[in-house]
Amino acid sequence: MARLKLRSEVQLLFWTIVAQIVIGAFANPVDAQAQKIRIAYSSRSNTVTPLYVASDKGFFREEGLEVELIQVSPRLGSMAVMNGDVSFTTSFTSTFRAILQGMPLKLVMVALKKGVYYLVTRPEIKDIQELKGKKMGIATIRGTDSIVAEELLRSKGFNPASLQQLVIGDTSLRAQALVSGAVQVVSLSPPHDLLLKKMGYNILAGPPEVGLPASGLFTSNRLLKENPQAVNRTLRTVIKANRFIAAHRPETIAVMVKWLPQTPEVAGQSYDVELKALTRDGQMTDAELETLIDRLEEKKRPLDEVRDFNPIRRAIKELDAKL
Repeated sequence: MARLKLRSEVQLLFWTIVAQIVIGAFANPVDAQAQKIRIAYSSRSNTVTPLYVASDKGFFREEGLEVELIQVSPRLGSMAVMNGDVSFTTSFTSTFRAILQGMPLKLVMVALKKGVYYLVTRPEIKDIQELKGKKMGIATIRGTDSIVAEELLRSKGFNPASLQQLVIGDTSLRAQALVSGAVQVVSLSPPHDLLLKKMGYNILAGPPEVGLPASGLFTSNRLLKENPQAVNRTLRTVIKANRFIAAHRPETIAVMVKWLPQTPEVAGQSYDVELKALTRDGQMTDAELETLIDRLEEKKRPLDEVRDFNPIRRAIKELDAKL
C-alpha cells in the first residue's frame, strides 16, 4: 500500500511538471521577457500624457516592458539616469544643460519642441508693470519655466531683473505658492493655468509668443551601448502613444482626467493647446538644437555628443513597416 501511494505521488509530481512545461510553452512571450525600466518625470502635468497613455493602453506591455514612472526633481533626473537608478528622464532643459556641461547622456527623443507655458498672476495684479518688486515662483534656477517666464516678460517690455525669483518646486507647488500669496507670479503649463484662471487668477502672457522644448527622453550613453533594445522598445512605445493621442481625442482626455485631477473641459482645452503640438518624428534639426544651446547660454559641444536620433528613426521605421 505504501509503495502504491509513493508511485501515485511520483506520477502526480511528473504530470504537474509536464503541465507547467506545457503552460510555459504557450504563455505570452511578452510577459516572459518583460524588462523592468524606470522613467523619471519632473512634474505632474499634461506634458507627461504620452507616458500615461502608454501605461493605460498597455503599449509598454506590448513591447515587453514593465515600467515604473517616478517623479524626480529636474536636476536629480539626469543624475539618476547617469547612475543607472532610472533608464530615462523626461526633464528637458536641466538634462540638456547637464549634457552640455559634460554629463554622459544623450537626447534620444523630443516630444514637445515648444512647451506651453503661461504667466499667471494673483487676482489683484492685472498688468505686467505691476510686477515690479514682486516675487516669482520657479521650479529651478534657469529651468524651462524660469527661462520662458523671463522671455515672456521681455516680450511685454518688462525687465525680469525687477522681480525676485524664488525656487519653489514643481508645477503644483508653484500653483499653491501663488494661491497662498507666497509669490505673485508663476509660469505654469496646462492644466494648472486653466484651473487657476477659473479661480479668478490672471493670465498675462503665454503662447505662441515664446517657448522651449518641454518634454523628451534622455538616456545614458551606457544604456545606448549595452542595451539598445530597451531604448528601441521604449521609443516605439512612446511613438505609439503619440499617434494614439493624435487620433483619439476623447479617449486621450479620459486618460488625462484619470491620471491628473482636472475636469474633462480643462483636459480638452489642454489637449487642443498642448498635445496637438507633439512631434511626429521625435526629432529636432541641428539648427534648432544650435539655437536652443544659444538660448541656454551654455558652452557648445559637438551635436553628436548631445543627441542620437538614430534609435527614434529606427523605431518609427519598424512601426511603419507594421502598418
